Amino acid sequence: MSDLMFVIGVYTTKSKKITLVESGKNREFSHNDRFQIEIVDLSRFEVPKSSMDDVMITWEVVYKKDWQNVATIVKARRSLDTNLRWLFNDLPAPEDLIRSGLTADVKVSLNGDLLDKISLEIFIESDKRYLSPDDTLRYLQCFFISKNYMYIQSL
Repeated sequence: MSDLMFVIGVYTTKSKKITLVESGKNREFSHNDRFQIEIVDLSRFEVPKSSMDDVMITWEVVYKKDWQNVATIVKARRSLDTNLRWLFNDLPAPEDLIRSGLTADVKVSLNGDLLDKISLEIFIESDKRYLSPDDTLRYLQCFFISKNYMYIQSL
């Protein structure tokens, strides 16, 4: 996990964009935990809900700070008018699979009228469960092995 960087972007048509980088080495997981990236205290960026009727959220993963090779997990544009939870079915599949069977669960929280928190998780449709940190590493590893990278070490 320490070799990974998680890049979360929030882009609105009426407001400034926010790009946040969360280092995998700052994440602490036990093997039985659900994998979750949670970005908090976003209200300091003063992005009001009223500016989010057309918002794009991206979730990308960078391996070993190589910004030329990025795995894009989520890139979607929607309205935050009433629904603060988005599900994105069938995340990108590794090269040898037709479909991944994975769903991104993106939750957005407000503090008053301001964007305050984004939470990102991955759900396995067939098993009806969320990915663990080890499952997540195995999934992400497929994107970087195909680009001649070494194996991403487990926790």
